[in-house]
Amino acid sequence: MAKYLEKFKKMKAREKALLVIALIVMFYLSIDKVIVTPFLKSTNETKERLETQKKLLKKYYSYINNKKQYEAKINELKQYYTKMQEKFISEETEDLASAKLQEMINNIATKNGLVVSRSTASKKEIINKQPYLIALSISIEINDINSSQKLQNFLYDIEYNSDKFLFIDNLKIKTSGLNVIKGATVSSTLTAIASIEKKT
Repeated sequence: MAKYLEKFKKMKAREKALLVIALIVMFYLSIDKVIVTPFLKSTNETKERLETQKKLLKKYYSYINNKKQYEAKINELKQYYTKMQEKFISEETEDLASAKLQEMINNIATKNGLVVSRSTASKKEIINKQPYLIALSISIEINDINSSQKLQNFLYDIEYNSDKFLFIDNLKIKTSGLNVIKGATVSSTLTAIASIEKKT
């Protein structure tokens, strides 16, 4: 240490000043690296965290202030869903829902003086898992139609007069000979929405 002091005393005033300045700069840089920078970084992170929490609080206050409005909307949606549910086929299993759909189609056909000659379950598509809703389809065939009015009434009852949602898809009409409707065969896929209690 004495050796360094001796060297320092022998230095010119200008060299001493530069050395002192260099030591001060190094001291400042080390203080900055060890204390100031981490402190500022920590302060910035804290500010960002506080800003995020402030935004969340504003959002929560907004929800709380509009609570009645949200509750009214939820009740409205529940009532709408309950009303819609009445239009679904509601059964314990998919097989029972399919049988119910076939029975409904047979009843509509009978009401309009037609007979369903073939009816088979064709496909299902899951719409929602909770509550479990599926789009259930059956393929039907009606032979020997003797009146266009009967067919028209049958199709109208399926689309508009049924107490359940029923949709007609892939409607095909085959006629025999020159007569446009007498003896015609109609094939179609009919789809309904089913609410199932137990998944199969």
